[in-house]
Amino acid sequence: MTISPNHRKALRLVIEFISPYRRAVVGALVALVITAGITLGLGQGLRILVDQGLATQSPENLAKAIGLFFVLVLGLAFGSFARFYLVSWIGERVVADIRKRVFNHLIDLTPSFFEQNRALEIQSRFTADTTVLQSVIGSTVSIALRNTLMLIGG
Repeated sequence: MTISPNHRKALRLVIEFISPYRRAVVGALVALVITAGITLGLGQGLRILVDQGLATQSPENLAKAIGLFFVLVLGLAFGSFARFYLVSWIGERVVADIRKRVFNHLIDLTPSFFEQNRALEIQSRFTADTTVLQSVIGSTVSIALRNTLMLIGG
């Protein structure tokens, strides 16, 4: 499978805009891996809760199993929050940077460009395209990566 030159160029642009936020990307990826692992581990936590907590009828084992399950759920909540926050923040920042670059490019265009293209159409395209980019960068990529990890792990 080969990647077309247009796709390579687009990928380079995305990497260029995301690269200033490397730490946040790494943090989001770490949170993504942790939450995917915990999600996959919830089944084992439930198994321990039933097998060692309920089946043995031991209050101590039940308390330990409930505690373990609670820790898993708490870890999942914090990890999901961190992932969602970081990915949303990265999406907002990247789209803001793209908007700045496009705006600066629009300012440099000749007046004849604006005579040939309606300002309302330019504004509409600009808004719609950056909204789509924000959606893709801010959530779709994260969900796709999470689902891929879940498929591999589960």
